[in-house]
Amino acid sequence: MATSKRIYLDYNATTPVAKDVVDALLPYLQQGFGNASSSYALGQDAKRALEQARSQVATMLHASSPSEILFLSGGTESINYTIKGSAEVEAKASGRNHIITTCVEHVAVLETCKYLETKGYSVTYLPVDEFGRVSADDVVAALRPSTFLISVMLANNEVGTLQPVAEIVQRVKEHIASRPDMLQRVLFHTDASQAIGKIRVSVKELGVDFLTIAGHKLYAPKGIGALYIRADAPLPATQMHGASHEHGRRAGTENVAFNVALGTACEMISKNLDTYHQAMQRTRAYLLQRLEDKLAGTGVAMRVNGHPVDVLPNTLSVSFQNVSAVRLLKLIEARGVCASAGSACHSNDDLSNTKVSYVLSSMGVTREFALGTLRLSVGRDTTTEDLDLASDAIVESIKELTVAH
Repeated sequence: MATSKRIYLDYNATTPVAKDVVDALLPYLQQGFGNASSSYALGQDAKRALEQARSQVATMLHASSPSEILFLSGGTESINYTIKGSAEVEAKASGRNHIITTCVEHVAVLETCKYLETKGYSVTYLPVDEFGRVSADDVVAALRPSTFLISVMLANNEVGTLQPVAEIVQRVKEHIASRPDMLQRVLFHTDASQAIGKIRVSVKELGVDFLTIAGHKLYAPKGIGALYIRADAPLPATQMHGASHEHGRRAGTENVAFNVALGTACEMISKNLDTYHQAMQRTRAYLLQRLEDKLAGTGVAMRVNGHPVDVLPNTLSVSFQNVSAVRLLKLIEARGVCASAGSACHSNDDLSNTKVSYVLSSMGVTREFALGTLRLSVGRDTTTEDLDLASDAIVESIKELTVAH
């Protein structure tokens, strides 16, 4: 069965730009094109739009002040700014050089930490359980007098598991308070790129010092993001030198149009989060049920990856035993379905050269299942009709592969 309709089930990779967001940003590409640093009216209009966007982001996050929001080019820059910048400040201030993170973080966190290891920093990569969750006990046990930063993602981009960030932050604070002679304040960063717009995210409830946002994950354009910096947190060393934009924290003429876009997207989330959450939760559950029903009696074993309860409402990671996800993706794409695999292929045809996802490997998923993993992520407007077509395409493709095998 081929369909002329394209069914997009990869919203964790990127989202379309919402119509209201496009409508908000376009005027700042045309008549409202002023430089926000200019003193004349056109520039000041741009400045007001910029600061309104900052307020919209702060409101969505329940931040204490808009001044706690720093605009950057995206999630990767936000992560680099936080981790590298904090490392530089701590090296000068206290000499502490130890970072704690997990083995299932986004590659932007992992590669930044690996880079710092080449500069003499020490990094602990904590394991996760079979659901992809890190233990608060393990985080506390990993603390050293030299620890200055912990980075734990809020939601995993591949399997959707939610990490107990608020619990970890509280446990770490209590442990440090009980040993004031040995331990100093440890900063906490969370990458919330996949969580924003899907679950409630409050920096007050989380207690974090830094929080990363990526615009293109929440129906804003690519190339824009933000970093929440708690007012009393030591400011990371700047990673972008030049003029004193963003209150001296990040040089470069502000992208007013895209900042407005991000602010508008965040305001939409503030107003409609419950609606978005419920819609995605319903469609994810519907898709899972359809796959289970259609695979019944086929002899193909399927497992669901990630936490059974504490999981993103839109993310369904499913593994099919002894099925090649690399080949499966090609077949479902030919049938009009866009999705992602849970493996990184280095050769189109040689499955022995297919590397299992580090997230699935860390969770202990066996190779026979891991190599057959699809990440199916629904969006706000995904319909049951879309999922009927998608589930038909997936199961027909699996049958085609198993017959060929």
